[in-house]
Amino acid sequence: MSLTSAEPLCPSPPEVAAVRARLVDYLCEAAEVEHSLCLQYLYAAFSLRANPPEAGLDDVQIETIREWKGQLLRLSREEMLHLGLVLNLLAGVGGAPYLQRPAFPQPERYYPLGLVSALTPFNRDTLERFIAYEMPTVLLSRISGRPAEPGAPDEEPQMTVGMLYERVRELVLSVPEKDLFIGPPHRQIDTAAVIDPDHFFDDDVLVGYGVEPFPVDTHAAAMRAIDLIIEQGEGADEDSEDSHYGRLLCIREQYDREVTAATAAGRPFDPARPMLDNPAVRRAPDAQDVGLITDPLAREAAELFNAGYALMVLMLLRFFGQSGESPQELRVLQSVVFFPLMTMFVRPLGELLGELPASAGDPAVTAGPPFEFGRGIQLIPERDVAQRVFLERLRDLAGRAHRVSGMADAGAAPGRVVRRLRFLAENVQRMSDQYAVDTEAVGSPAPSVPTSRPVSAEGVTHGA
Repeated sequence: MSLTSAEPLCPSPPEVAAVRARLVDYLCEAAEVEHSLCLQYLYAAFSLRANPPEAGLDDVQIETIREWKGQLLRLSREEMLHLGLVLNLLAGVGGAPYLQRPAFPQPERYYPLGLVSALTPFNRDTLERFIAYEMPTVLLSRISGRPAEPGAPDEEPQMTVGMLYERVRELVLSVPEKDLFIGPPHRQIDTAAVIDPDHFFDDDVLVGYGVEPFPVDTHAAAMRAIDLIIEQGEGADEDSEDSHYGRLLCIREQYDREVTAATAAGRPFDPARPMLDNPAVRRAPDAQDVGLITDPLAREAAELFNAGYALMVLMLLRFFGQSGESPQELRVLQSVVFFPLMTMFVRPLGELLGELPASAGDPAVTAGPPFEFGRGIQLIPERDVAQRVFLERLRDLAGRAHRVSGMADAGAAPGRVVRRLRFLAENVQRMSDQYAVDTEAVGSPAPSVPTSRPVSAEGVTHGA
């Protein structure tokens, strides 16, 4: 029987418990995969050069590279949508919001997908890894010569992302709705309702927001979510040009064409900056194949990036695990995490880290954003406590940003780096100030939090 046509079953209560537990496991794995893919696409996009003077690139090549960057950023946004849908389904079946993931690089057999997950700059090997992740199930079966079905009990089959979701589909359909969807309705995030609670805009106005999860609390909604994830990823069929798989194939074809043309003309073609593979500011005890950032400015900027990324994940956990927030409070939280933090902090600082040398005095290899993950990123269940922590973190982030900006200004950093870091610090300060104003405006008085002095990588507090 095809997984896509599985008939709903009526298991006894013990079987429902077993199915729910297995489903939650698969959904947590899916959340890790979507989170990981999102960051891998971002890292490759941030590595791409955008300025014509770099590496002798001409205007036509720059436009091609900008198109690749736009496509990779779009893939990342769609992975965020997939993650939102997974978290909604997880909430619907009685699970908790889950945004944990292992550190990069993730071992080949960490997931049954059978591929290393790593932060690597844009190149052909990176493209091949992305294409393998998004490969249609039918194509994998044809290449491997094996049916796309689970193997023997003691053998983990090679799976695509689509196959993982087909297993989720089968489990969802095996339990009646009334027994499966036990999660509280308020945990279901409907982005349109958060953006437009009074239904002022037409639906088409809300399209293109970038990350639009919808409630997943019925079999039909779950099938819609799974179909959307599979079709956007590997495609409804192997010829789907607008799927992730189809778009990545197109980028690979264009890349090969540019390399061939450059070779024939006797010149290099280097579309990406020489960023580290799996950058880190410190080596974890079990870390392998990481690239340490040792240049003082790059290291401080990387610590700043990690702090902002951690805050973004912390706020996302509250957004998807909210309890008691009004629509206005959700909009305040959403307005920080989706727009300023993602677009005015993570992206510009991630790109800037791709220009800073990883080691002092050695411009041959640049740093790159580490996306390092701390153990302390857990859901804060109390609304007031969460708001206080968010404000503390925003103010601390502003202090750190000003310190890094001052460090660049006092050193030998190029003028464009100093200007961009100064602008970043000003933006983070505005985010912090605006969050305090907005929480007070919606009836949640901003806690009295003293402005934190920035803390260095070694944990030593520095004066302003």
